[in-house]
Amino acid sequence: MDPRKTTPSDIERELQARFNPGNVERFSSTAVEAAKAEYVEALVLPEESRGRMPFTRDAFVINENPARVEWERQVRKFLVRLNSDFGHRITAPMIYEWTTGIKIKDLQVAEGVDPTNWHGGAHLGSANMHLRHINAILFEYFGKPYKTTIMGRQVGKAYTVKPGFRIKIKKPICLTLWPEWDEGTLNP
Repeated sequence: MDPRKTTPSDIERELQARFNPGNVERFSSTAVEAAKAEYVEALVLPEESRGRMPFTRDAFVINENPARVEWERQVRKFLVRLNSDFGHRITAPMIYEWTTGIKIKDLQVAEGVDPTNWHGGAHLGSANMHLRHINAILFEYFGKPYKTTIMGRQVGKAYTVKPGFRIKIKKPICLTLWPEWDEGTLNP
């Protein structure tokens, strides 16, 4: 067949005649059918009955601080009780005092430290670690903190909760809490 005188349909017909998938010659095989493990098949659930896929991405395989995870639970419990019809200004000491029942002022008195020079009991480990976890969570939820006055008292790190904010919609920062959030069991 002269390639200069052929049309595309002639070429297609010739290729189809030459490479017909129905005329494939197979080699004879001496392999036997693979053995099956019936005990595994008995364990396997049908695909429609299986649960959700686990988190397997590299970014998810981390070891989270259990204190941070628990403080995020407590922060979310605090935020769910705020009236979403109004805006709010919140601080880490507010959440710490509400959650634990321990007043920061009582810690200052117990440690015998001047309240103006108190560093959260860092040398004793009393509140500093907890306030850092709470502030880190609030920073992720609400952005950069600012100085303000709440009820006539100067506050170093305050966060604005805008009207209409719903913590139930906000995905948790700690990956450990994601499955509970997806199931709707994280917030009370």
